[in-house]
Amino acid sequence: MKFSRRQFLKTTSATALTAPLFLSSNTLVFGQKGPNDRITLGFIGVGTQGRGLLNNFLNHPNTQVLAVCDVDTTRREHSQKTVDEFYSIKGNKEYKGCAAYKDFRELIARKDIDAVVIAAPDHWHAYIAIASCDAGKDIYCEKPLS
Repeated sequence: MKFSRRQFLKTTSATALTAPLFLSSNTLVFGQKGPNDRITLGFIGVGTQGRGLLNNFLNHPNTQVLAVCDVDTTRREHSQKTVDEFYSIKGNKEYKGCAAYKDFRELIARKDIDAVVIAAPDHWHAYIAIASCDAGKDIYCEKPLS
């Protein structure tokens, strides 16, 4: 039996239109999480630009910051404290769930982190981004990337 392009398009269009009727709210479609799931984040580099991004993502309801990373101890500890205080105030109880790392490889090794925000110095962007891809993380990276 010969199957024309027009018949193929009719069949696939009908299938595509009825598929949402059979998918539950917990079903992942095209790799996307359900609407009630939050994206867990790790921040690599929390200098001036990284702190600005951190504050923006903290206020986004669909994200949760789980870890920060910086080689500078003062920046690292300050950002960790910022995250813990933000979630303490938001939840009306003490929160100490933000981890702090000196080495970004420890952060990207965590299975509970979905994505990383890279705001390290420019010459580290590509190396950290490649390592994050290899670890299966989604990436938000400041320019330049290469």
